[in-house]
Amino acid sequence: MRVSDPRELPRLFAERASAGDLEGLIALYEDGATLVGPDGVPAAGNQAIRERLEQLLAMTPHITPTRSRAMVVGDIALMSGDWQMQLGTGEGGGTSLESSSIEVARRQHDGGWLYVIDDPASTVAAREAVSRRLRHRM
Repeated sequence: MRVSDPRELPRLFAERASAGDLEGLIALYEDGATLVGPDGVPAAGNQAIRERLEQLLAMTPHITPTRSRAMVVGDIALMSGDWQMQLGTGEGGGTSLESSSIEVARRQHDGGWLYVIDDPASTVAAREAVSRRLRHRM
């Protein structure tokens, strides 16, 4: 599926993550993209991003974007947003997280948009809070 508006990427990410759709999530990133983990460590390239997303899906997340903004200049979009995430209901489940994200997307040759950089816990305070909650859950 081609994403015709970069503003749709956060919603699509949330839908696919909530559905446990790993391949659908991977399809939102261009080759060589970077996903920054909650620990602040970047995962660069398709395989590294796949591994990070598998870890996320193992926690059976339900993600809800609550606010998003985008600035599009030519073929680049700088986006930021707020989101909430409820982790699965198994042992240690029921954890709720809130954070702010920063993403960069690029228009592809076919006119669609894909993530180039995805930093879902972009502020220092958010990163520390998300990391602390995830460590506690594990």
